[in-house]
Amino acid sequence: MNRSISAIAFVLITLIAVSAVSAQKQPSKDELFKEIATLSNTKKPEDMEKAFQMSRDFLSRFGKDKDDRVGKIKTFYTNYRQTAFYSAIDGKRYADAFTLGKEILAEQPDNVDVLMNLSYAGYNASIGSKDRVFADDAVAFARKTSQLFEAGTMPKEFFPFKDKDTAAAFMHYIAGVLSYDKDMSSGVAEIYRATLPNSVIKDSADPYSMIASYYESQYESASKVLNEKVAAKTISDADYKTEKAKVDKIIDLMMDAYARTVTRAEAEKNPNFGIWKPRLVQIYKFKNKSEDGLTEFIKYANTMPFAEPVKF
Repeated sequence: MNRSISAIAFVLITLIAVSAVSAQKQPSKDELFKEIATLSNTKKPEDMEKAFQMSRDFLSRFGKDKDDRVGKIKTFYTNYRQTAFYSAIDGKRYADAFTLGKEILAEQPDNVDVLMNLSYAGYNASIGSKDRVFADDAVAFARKTSQLFEAGTMPKEFFPFKDKDTAAAFMHYIAGVLSYDKDMSSGVAEIYRATLPNSVIKDSADPYSMIASYYESQYESASKVLNEKVAAKTISDADYKTEKAKVDKIIDLMMDAYARTVTRAEAEKNPNFGIWKPRLVQIYKFKNKSEDGLTEFIKYANTMPFAEPVKF
């Protein structure tokens, strides 16, 4: 019995001791503030990072308090987070950039600078390192950035883009390229919009090649339906003319997109020129029975306004 009481007493004493140690490990508001201030004043990267993490703890415990210390910690935390975000962007530490960026956007959902930079970071991660984990977020952020641009909300600076037109073009291009595989129709609409501003996108072969590929898909579907109806003898002469005109229109739009593609591919010495040009020749000969007039057609197509892609 005595041994049982002694054992219980020992456990209680141990628990009290552990609780006391735990209490000692939890610094007071003043202590935590002073430690953050001391670390942040050294300006050493490792101390600044530690102060930032401690500030997170400080704000989670005391953030609702109304005093100067809370205000100062919030200012430090916000400023450091902003710097850390752009450092992660510049260093291509995409996971860190998205963690910090999303935290900023949770407080400032219309922060166009963060939205624009995260869009481009997600694009680079998806295209450059083939890491698609950020692709959906990049699409959403790019579309939100485009909406803000159209509403007149501009970033403090357009870097890493040359100017407003280039930034606007890239936002549409990012949304289009990264959504193309999931929703080709929606993706190609964004890619088309990317070709409208005067920018490197407008002068690149890639967006036009993707639009040409879209028409390839449209042609495959439309011609298959037409051929099946003809084979089954379930189509009237009038309907045949309508369906055949649709297929011919798709071919015309496909050739137009390829004409723009090969012109830019040749100018920029794109390695895919050797794929795109023979494909254009093949389609042109199928439509016109020979290559006669192809050079003139290419030149003419590039002088005309580029038609917005349509779904047939």
